[in-house]
Amino acid sequence: MIALLDLQVLARENAGRGFKDSEPTYGVLACLRCWEILISRMEDGWPRQDYYMVDEYLLDLGVRDRIESFLSDMPSSLRTKVGRCVERLDTRFRAVTREDNGAELSKYWLPLAEGSEVRWWWTRCPTELPPGW
Repeated sequence: MIALLDLQVLARENAGRGFKDSEPTYGVLACLRCWEILISRMEDGWPRQDYYMVDEYLLDLGVRDRIESFLSDMPSSLRTKVGRCVERLDTRFRAVTREDNGAELSKYWLPLAEGSEVRWWWTRCPTELPPGW
C-alpha cells in the first residue's frame, strides 16, 4: 500500500515536468525520514548547522502535513502500523518543542497569524531556536 501511495505521489510530481523522476520526492517513506531528521537535529541541538532558516522549518512542518494526509489515505490496518511510528516521532518532537499557540511561527506563517492553522505541530516552537532563525 505504501508503494501504491508513493506511485500516486510520483505521478503527481512528474505531471507537467520536462523530466521524469523514478522516486517521489515527497513519498511516504521520504516524508517519515525527513520528519525524523528534523527531530534528530533538534534533539542534538542543531549540530553542524551554520544556519537553519525559519523557511526550512516551515517546509519540514509541511512534510508533517503530508504525513497526516498519507495516514488518512491508508487502510486502517496500515494506518495503525504507520501511525505507531508517527506517534513515536511526534512524542520526540513534542519533547524538543514547546507549545506557544503559534506565537513564534505566526511571524512567518500567515495561516497561523490569521488563526486558520490549528494543527498542533504548527503551534509549537523549538525549545532551542537554530542558528540563522
